[in-house]
Formats: sequence, structure tokens, C-alpha cells
Amino acid sequence: MIFVAGAMNMKPETIDAFVRDVAAMRPTVLTEPGCIHYSLLVEDAATGLVNVLEQWESYEALVEHLKMPWIVEFFGKHGGNMTASTIEVFDIAGTRPLPSM
Repeated sequence: MIFVAGAMNMKPETIDAFVRDVAAMRPTVLTEPGCIHYSLLVEDAATGLVNVLEQWESYEALVEHLKMPWIVEFFGKHGGNMTASTIEVFDIAGTRPLPSM
């Protein structure tokens, strides 16, 4: 299993279109083989800060996801509006419950 996680900064004036397009494509992404979780959450619209958290069954599923026509179209529209990114892929060996509080 892998996680794709980090943050990206978008040009603030493009955030409304970004949010609209994420909402439109997210249901389709969630039906892709290997997709467990997919979230692009605007944390601060004024600065364009977006948190990214994706969970995939495998790296290969992520590679296939990035080839999907809706993703290619999305990056074609919004990729040029990204001004910074700290997004990385993390290999996960397993899971465990949260510690008791």
C-alpha cells in the first residue's frame, strides 16, 4: 500500500475553479482500480494552500491513475497554476490502531 501526501500551492485566483474541478472528478477517481482514498483539500484559499492525501493499493495503481484521461485533462488545466509542491509517495508496510487517549 502507498500514500501520496503533502501540500501544494495554487495561484489563489484559480482556487474556485480548482475546487469545482476536483469535486467533479473525485467520484470517478474513487472508482479507479486500487484507489482507497482520494482527497485534495483547500486549507487556505487566500494563499492557495491545498493538502493532498491519497491512498492506493500499489504504486502501479497510482501510475495507472496518472494516465487516466480525466487526470491528464485536470493536470493540463491546473498544472500550470501550481506554484509549489511538497507531495511525496510513501510506502506503507502495515497499519495499526491509534493509541488510546
